[in-house]
Parts: sequence; C-alpha cells; structure tokens
Amino acid sequence: MRFVVFAVLLCLAPCAWPERAEVQAAFTPGDNIASMIVERIRAAQSSIRMQAYLFTDRRIANALAGALKRGVRVEIVADGAQQVDGGAPHLAALRRAGARVYLTETAGAAHNKVLIIDADRVQSTIITGSYNYTHAANAKNAENVVIISGSPGIARRFTDNFDYHRAMARPWP
Repeated sequence: MRFVVFAVLLCLAPCAWPERAEVQAAFTPGDNIASMIVERIRAAQSSIRMQAYLFTDRRIANALAGALKRGVRVEIVADGAQQVDGGAPHLAALRRAGARVYLTETAGAAHNKVLIIDADRVQSTIITGSYNYTHAANAKNAENVVIISGSPGIARRFTDNFDYHRAMARPWP
C-alpha cells in the first residue's frame, strides 16, 4: 500500500495540551480505501456517524449493517437529492436495519464525505477526504482519504459539524 502513516501533535481550542494522533493518507487508484473503511467500521464499538454524498458501495453498506447487528449506533446524513436520484441505494436497507437516516433538503449539495467512529472514545477515528462511498471511487477515480485516530479534539470538531448538518436535515422517513 502507498498510504502514509505518521504521528502528529494537535491542539485545537479549547484543549489545554497537544494531542497525539495517528494520521494516515490513502489514494486511489492504488490503495484499497474501501477495505480500509470496512476494517475501521468492523472495529467500531459504540457509534458511527456518516456523512455521504454518493453511497453505492455494497461492502461499506454491509459493514454498517454488521455494526448495527453488534449494537453499534449508526447515524447517516445523506444528500437528499442523491437519494432521490438513486445515488444512495443502501440507505433504505440500513434504515430498516436500525440506522438513523437523515436527508438534506438544502439547495446546495451535501458534499461532506466523513465517517466518525467511536467519537466518545479516546481512540476515535475520523475518515474524511474526497472519497465517495462508491465502487468507482475505489476502482477508477482519483480520490483521497485522511484517517485520523486518537484525537478527541478532532473527533469533537467533526461531531459538532455532523450535529449541525443533522439538525438541518429531515429524518427519513
């Protein structure tokens, strides 16, 4: 794999001291980002928050369904227009399996692509970047992700942003 792993010291207001986090970067074509995402979803212990623009990758959907079966809370904020146009076909099955699904209704695209895993734990994981949750993103497109593990401050920032977008969306159905 061509991904990069390094440790970084982070300090985000209002933290009183730097945090030590592990950061990885991965790129397609080349790296199997879908497998990296599935691996982290399978390791989730308490919660997964997902923001998605496109979501057609069955492997990621199956991993989320498996997390629900293990008792992990799954919340998804997805682009409402993409869901209507068929760009997020797995949302209905995940909703039936127990995920809380919210759809945006704004005029602009809900273009965030974020997974927040176990935000309430010290070893939380954030996955973000250009990567849409699609087979094409993994197999054909030039995409990237950054995976940040072990930074409660970063997890808190992403969770706050997730909560903001969830509040602006409508529960589905």
